[in-house]
Amino acid sequence: MARGRSCGLGERQLRPYRAEDEPAVLALWARALQRWPVTAEGFRSRTVGTEQLVMVVGGALVGYISVARAQTRAQLTAILVDPACRRAGLGSELLAEARRNLGGGVKSWSAGSGAGPDFWPGVPENARDGWAFLHAHGFEPTGEMADLIADIARFQAPEWVFSRVGGGVRFELATEGDAAQVIALQERHFPNWTAFFEHQLSLPGTVLVARADGQIVGTCTVEGPAEYDFLWRGLIRGAVGAFGCVGVDPAARSRGIGLAMVARACELLSARGAEVCYCAYTYLEDWYAQLGFTCWRRYTMASA
Repeated sequence: MARGRSCGLGERQLRPYRAEDEPAVLALWARALQRWPVTAEGFRSRTVGTEQLVMVVGGALVGYISVARAQTRAQLTAILVDPACRRAGLGSELLAEARRNLGGGVKSWSAGSGAGPDFWPGVPENARDGWAFLHAHGFEPTGEMADLIADIARFQAPEWVFSRVGGGVRFELATEGDAAQVIALQERHFPNWTAFFEHQLSLPGTVLVARADGQIVGTCTVEGPAEYDFLWRGLIRGAVGAFGCVGVDPAARSRGIGLAMVARACELLSARGAEVCYCAYTYLEDWYAQLGFTCWRRYTMASA
């Protein structure tokens, strides 16, 4: 079918998303984003609580948008238009209505992430049409990020990773008694992660700490593989675990603590049965490459 031809047939209806629209939206996703197969559970978990709209033309659902807001920040989570209906202005209508519905007080508007659960950090490198659309609607690039993966089925950290840290630092899973120190570290140095770590601390075995002289000087999350909600299961073979939010107190840096903490996370995940380790949303490709991580996907960060 020629582009735009079907969208000239029938009345256009732009309306709020309803729960019963899910099968049609997932079918639209499969047509529009064949390279990014998503499950119903994954779709639902990333869009719950967001502003969602659909475009219906001639009785067929051919457009969808999801937008999140957190205080003064807004995030374009996803926008889909049926490939047979592009170049007909549907995406522009969806975006304009979603922006109007945000109301006043929004100071930043980002593509992909920045204000809630997300599918991608930014605009995937293999979504050139999507980037062209966003650029035409005022979005400008602000940097690049990458998702990394590593084979950890039989992971063994290089000896030098732990030896350079020295024997005075221990890497352990956080206990209930560590909660106050973990949160205090985030509040002092990583305030955007505070709420996230508050949640992780309620899940035993998912927070790893670096302890020096009895004080917690580093933290990261460690999840999976069994309970880890890996979004792109259709694209990676093997059981997947992940770490994230790697942070070290500035006063304790330059000692190799961060890399050693990541190595310990990989050891834990491997022992739990993970075959692949996923590291999302980073620009430190060379740093993680020391442990065997390679780039899986790259993204352009963008805001308007």
